[in-house]
Amino acid sequence: MQAWQEVVEAKHLKPGEMAHGRAGGEDVLVLNLSGELRAYINRCGHMNAPLDLGTFKSGVIKCPQHNAVFDARTGEVRAQPILGLPGMDKLPPEFLEAMAKMAPVFARTECRPLTPLAVESTGGAVRVFV
Repeated sequence: MQAWQEVVEAKHLKPGEMAHGRAGGEDVLVLNLSGELRAYINRCGHMNAPLDLGTFKSGVIKCPQHNAVFDARTGEVRAQPILGLPGMDKLPPEFLEAMAKMAPVFARTECRPLTPLAVESTGGAVRVFV
């Protein structure tokens, strides 16, 4: 049964900040976008990495795993994941070989928009409908 669930206290979520919590069995990401609240399931649309470990600035959320970029207002994909990251040349050759074998799988894994949730601030709490 869906219902409004408290995620974080409103006073702990200032403009430009994000927070995450559990609500209705879901891991939820809540953003304060210049005073406007947004909430999403806390998973990247590419390979399910937790977005709260990424960054939120200039109106976008960047995934910590492959640097996929999402519009913080809509959850739409702004930039596809980057599969080759800086410093990979320093990794052991065996690891690079394994990554090369997986590259075709990663490349064909679709990056989907984030799953939005209804969000509100009431009684000093930020709540989502899940």
